[in-house]
Amino acid sequence: MAHERNEEMKTVTYAFTGDAKIPAEVTKKGKTTPVWIQQLWEDGEYKEYMQKNGCGHCCTAMAANLHGVKITPHEEYAYCRKIWGAPEEPQQHFMSVTGVAKVLVSLDIKAAAYPILDRAEATAQITKALDDGKMVAFIVKPCEEYPENPFSKGSHWVLAAGYDAEGKIVVANSSNRAITADGIQCVTPQVIHDALYVGEQLEDRTWGILKPITPGVGFVIVG
Repeated sequence: MAHERNEEMKTVTYAFTGDAKIPAEVTKKGKTTPVWIQQLWEDGEYKEYMQKNGCGHCCTAMAANLHGVKITPHEEYAYCRKIWGAPEEPQQHFMSVTGVAKVLVSLDIKAAAYPILDRAEATAQITKALDDGKMVAFIVKPCEEYPENPFSKGSHWVLAAGYDAEGKIVVANSSNRAITADGIQCVTPQVIHDALYVGEQLEDRTWGILKPITPGVGFVIVG
C-alpha cells in the first residue's frame, strides 16, 4: 500500500487548453496550476519585465498553486517587490534560486535551494526529489556541450512537477521559445542532465544579476 501511495504522489496529469497565453494546466495531488507563457503577458504594470524575465516568477507561482496557494506570476512579482524592493535595473535581473525558495517558504510551502556544480549529482538529487513526490524548479541554459537546449534559447527557469503515466518527467515551461511551445515537455532525466545551468556558486540573494554573470543559479526542491 505504501508503494501505491508513493506512486500517486509522484504522478501528475496535464491537459491542453488551446489558449496561447495559458496553453496547458497541470494537476498533482488534487491541486491544479495554469502554465503561463511569459512572452504573451500583455497586461499589468510589470508587463515588460514579466515578458523578458518572468520565468522564475512563473515557476514560483506554479509551484505555489500546486500546493494550494492561488497566485499569478504578476501577483508573485508584485509580492517580491513589496518584500525586497524593486531590482535596481529591472531588465537585467531575474529570480535567484534562493529568491524562489524564500518566496515559497514565506507562503508556508517547504522549499530549499541548491547549487548546480555537477550535472550528474544535481540530476540525481532532482530525480530523487521527484521520486519522493516533490517538485523541482531549476535553471537551464544552452552550453557548448549541449547547444540545442530543448527548454529555452537562453538561461531560463522551468518546473519539473512529477511523472506522467509512462514514467517521463513532466516539465511545465513558461517559454514559447522551447522546442515545444505548448507549455508541457515530457523528458528523461538525461535531458535534464544535459540542460542544467552549471558553474556559478550559490549566493544568498533575492535578485540575481542576469548580465554579465548570474549568481544564485541552481535548483529548488519544493515540498
